[in-house]
Amino acid sequence: MKKRLAFWLFILFILFAYPIIAHEGEPEEEFMLDHSQLYPLSQLAVVGYGSIAFGILILVVLLFHKKMNDLHKRAVYLLIVIVVAIVTLYLVITTLHLNLTSLTKGPVHWHADFEVWVCGKELHLPEAKGLSNKQGVDLMHAHEDKRIHVEGVILDERQASVGAFFYAIGGSITDDGLKMPADDGLVSMHDGDKCNEQPAKLYVFVNGNLIQNPGDYVIAPYEKVPPGDRIKIIFTEKPVQEINPYLK
Repeated sequence: MKKRLAFWLFILFILFAYPIIAHEGEPEEEFMLDHSQLYPLSQLAVVGYGSIAFGILILVVLLFHKKMNDLHKRAVYLLIVIVVAIVTLYLVITTLHLNLTSLTKGPVHWHADFEVWVCGKELHLPEAKGLSNKQGVDLMHAHEDKRIHVEGVILDERQASVGAFFYAIGGSITDDGLKMPADDGLVSMHDGDKCNEQPAKLYVFVNGNLIQNPGDYVIAPYEKVPPGDRIKIIFTEKPVQEINPYLK
């Protein structure tokens, strides 16, 4: 019975740790939204490796408890304490370092509302998958609420930019083009593409004001909207004078 229990406990530890470790070795992303390149091992990887080590040690205790003498037992228990201590210390040190080196000396929680309109129709992000119920990553995401969420530690203001948001959700935005995941797949448009048989252009308004270089725009540091930004992205054949720059 104990062997069977030990086996299934070990399997559970592996299933928990593998998805975490699997993220290691991924290429550095443009906006460093997960801070994974700052340290030799990411926090997720350390938790994953620590979980495996902890699981193996627990497995040893369950399988060989009766055969182990007091010295062996103390050694295994000491190793368990060391593993837990190392993981905890690593998490504490890296978290403190992130907070101390961040632009705001601590985590932020900012919001900005947004809408995307293409040829007169509003685009919506696809339904979020998984338990997280979000599109994007922890630092920059949405929750099917047409709201940009910036939640975490900001090391560079670009991490709170409109460009970072679209990157996080699997799209991109430039002066003359937009890519965005939608219900029907990835939607892509560039200046000169047609709306209603006429050449169209991309416009981005923030709080009713037309802006340039929308990908570089850093959202205002507010939790509530307003005073947080209200961003309207429009791809249309209409001249700018005929566009409603405000959210509906």
